[in-house]
Amino acid sequence: MNGSAGGMSPALISLAVGLVVIVRFLFRELRERTVKVRTLWIRPGIIALLTVGFAVAAFARPSVNPGLFVLMLLAGAAVGVLTGVLVLGSTTFAPAGIAGAVRVRGSVVTVIVWIAALSLRLAARFVVGGAGADLTTQYELNAGLLALLAGAFIVVALGFHRAIDRLAPDATVARTL
Repeated sequence: MNGSAGGMSPALISLAVGLVVIVRFLFRELRERTVKVRTLWIRPGIIALLTVGFAVAAFARPSVNPGLFVLMLLAGAAVGVLTGVLVLGSTTFAPAGIAGAVRVRGSVVTVIVWIAALSLRLAARFVVGGAGADLTTQYELNAGLLALLAGAFIVVALGFHRAIDRLAPDATVARTL
């Protein structure tokens, strides 16, 4: 026996955890929720900082191809902006009755857009490096995914912020950027 027959591999565990997070996120998109301007920029800020940190760490690795890495960051950010625009186009906004807040609900189209965008990472693995893409290629592809998420979250946050300004104008004094 090779020792792995009785347990789950770390890759399988990571995949399972990732799927749980994604499914939870997608179901959240289908429920109406209140988005407050005070907390609106937390998630995009964290993802943007992770992307920058990941990029800095990548350039410290001699095996990473800087040209390909930058290309993946730019491509990921461009797809992220497009994803954000499509998500905003399929999201409905309503007054929340609270200063500095708006009611938000995604749709099935929103879920499809997120699934398609995140599926690009898996598809890119096979296009760029085949089924056995090496760790350096995975590093570059993950940079593209982080840039995609950062771009999408920032565009979505900007759109939510505009909706809050439009639907809850009395809250403009309390808002922070």
